[in-house]
Amino acid sequence: MLKLYIGRNAGRTVCLTLPVTADETDRAFAELGGARSGEPVLIQEARTSVPYLGGRLKGLSYEKKEKRRELDFLAKRIGYLTQAEQDVFSAVLQMEEPGTLGEVINLSYNLDQYEVIPHGTDQAEISGKLLKRDKGIQVPAEIACFLDHERVSSAYFLHHKGEFSPSGLVLKKEGAVPEEVYGNGRHTHPGYEKGSLLLLHLYPKGSWSPNGEYVLSVPASGERIALARERLGVESLNRCSFYTSHAGREDLSDYLPAGMEAEEINQAATFFVEEVLDGTEERFQQLLAVLEAECPRTLEEVLEAAGNLKDYRMCPEGVDSPEEYVHHVLEDSEVYYLDGFIEQFVDMERMAKALMEETGAVETSFGIVTGDRWRFRDFSGELVTTRLFSPIEGNFFEEDEWGNMEETPVVMDGLDLMQYAESIQERLEKEDWSQEGERGLAKYLDNQLLKQRVVSMFPGIEEVNGCLYGVMTMVSRGDLTAQEMGAVIESWSGQASDGWGEGFEQREIETPEGELYVSFWQSGDSFEVLPEDAFFNRLRESSGPQMGGM
Repeated sequence: MLKLYIGRNAGRTVCLTLPVTADETDRAFAELGGARSGEPVLIQEARTSVPYLGGRLKGLSYEKKEKRRELDFLAKRIGYLTQAEQDVFSAVLQMEEPGTLGEVINLSYNLDQYEVIPHGTDQAEISGKLLKRDKGIQVPAEIACFLDHERVSSAYFLHHKGEFSPSGLVLKKEGAVPEEVYGNGRHTHPGYEKGSLLLLHLYPKGSWSPNGEYVLSVPASGERIALARERLGVESLNRCSFYTSHAGREDLSDYLPAGMEAEEINQAATFFVEEVLDGTEERFQQLLAVLEAECPRTLEEVLEAAGNLKDYRMCPEGVDSPEEYVHHVLEDSEVYYLDGFIEQFVDMERMAKALMEETGAVETSFGIVTGDRWRFRDFSGELVTTRLFSPIEGNFFEEDEWGNMEETPVVMDGLDLMQYAESIQERLEKEDWSQEGERGLAKYLDNQLLKQRVVSMFPGIEEVNGCLYGVMTMVSRGDLTAQEMGAVIESWSGQASDGWGEGFEQREIETPEGELYVSFWQSGDSFEVLPEDAFFNRLRESSGPQMGGM
């Protein structure tokens, strides 16, 4: 919490609870009157849940936009700290005495550079720890009780930093090197924590939280999970919807099974940090490559693949394609030989496929991975075709008596569009899929594991009971799980609204009566995408064709 009282010296003050909107700031300045007096608007008083911070803010100018932005950021940042962290933060501010707001904010991201000796700790134990930190002396237990604790503390604090807080004695770690996280053009989120693999932007399912979304850096401790639950008003984060953003590297969620819940993602990220990763980018990319290659479908499979990372190997740099892999294998092969002359007659693509199958190699976004054995990679099932149905809508511009198009379109639903089904189909058949190839919209799936299971996705139309619907035809390697199907539906909804569909609805369809523009998506809660079985079950339960949400 951060509440400011701003004013012009001894004049009236206005209270602002940060963060504030631009309108709230404008109203506050209006209440304080114009600047003709020449007196600046200053922070007259600051009340905050970080005790020492209030004194650091008092007297600062509130007139410059940059300072106001930093103060708003600081208020949001405090909201992501547990009470124990706020206690430590207060002690750290006393120790370091930062000179700028940017330095204050950066200290809040570096609390890991300090340790806390909790209140109630035996004084002999505290003195022993201080002597060990200061001189490297291990005090024998037999004489620990005879130490003069005040003298030990006084000697230690002559050369080292430390402050008491409501949570205990806060000491700066030996060799601590604070990291600059905020400022200098960095787009840091207030909820970001150092060492994070991923940011989860959480909100209760079905509605936004009154306080907006809550951003959780994962891996997150039990205290942070509890704080997130409290702020969102839920008993479990699995009761929340979320979207993700990455923390300065590839989005980890794209390499985890589609449909994983928030707390499952945190469990996986915690395991990665504690048991698998070593802080290098090379190991992180190896982990993602193995997950992409193995294509696990459950949390348990993810943890097993990651826990056996040593059983997988990345091909050397420069061996990134199947063709390069052929030459890499042939260099040491005693079975195959390929000279430059013969190579021109060899089907390299077929040879590469055969060699990769024989040697157990898999191509990934990070290069080619080989393994002693593949634990979960299994695409042996038959190809399965699934159709997803959703309503479509049209905007029709009629010609007036002079041959000009009307400015206001006639909005058409699926029943109205039946008369133009042939024209719409012809326009769909003219779509250029050269960039996407045989995969169609499957090329744009974000989840790299799902992307391997889905072979192709192409949009179309179909008449059902005299009504025209949009149909996404998807081909997959075997049946998809409910979670994977949900991710495909979400991807197609996004494509219908902001991707391919946004472009298609701007392409003119000429008719004898005027121009037609067709949208595969509509705003509002009524728009719904349903798999074929669920779609026809819905129709059977209704008296006829249902538009909107069907």
